[in-house]
Amino acid sequence: MRIKWFLPAAIGSAVLLVLLATQRPAVGQDNEEARNLPGTWNVTLRFSDCTALCPCPGGVPNIPIPALHTYLKRESVLEIPGGTLFRGPGLGTWEHVGDHDFTAHFRFFIFNPDGSRRGSEVVTSHIDLSSPDTFEAAATFDLFDAAGNMTGQGCRINETATRFE
Repeated sequence: MRIKWFLPAAIGSAVLLVLLATQRPAVGQDNEEARNLPGTWNVTLRFSDCTALCPCPGGVPNIPIPALHTYLKRESVLEIPGGTLFRGPGLGTWEHVGDHDFTAHFRFFIFNPDGSRRGSEVVTSHIDLSSPDTFEAAATFDLFDAAGNMTGQGCRINETATRFE
């Protein structure tokens, strides 16, 4: 009687062990390009057009604004700004969308000079990995007030990046 249930249980256990031992890549991690984005990047942001609806930092177009972006292997992104004390770091996700192309989304909080939260911003970047150590991206943003209501949509931000070594 033990043999009747032992053989199916043994086969089921063996199949389960094979499935667990065969680790599948995460979604978007199935080719060489997807493995090239993870890492930390020195990013330079530039607002190319200044308008009333799309004010440039400092009121001048193309001022280089530094940032660090870290793309993690499990499709998470961490963004650290360099240039203002009135915003926090960005956290979000990225995905491989084809060939050398990726999309990233992250949110950061914006603060008033007195330290109170003014709102948040969601940035969407369309990344083109031009080499294993460089990329260019076009980004836009959505602006939200402290209650979470969208108050503006974004201007184009040009990004260039080199891998942090």
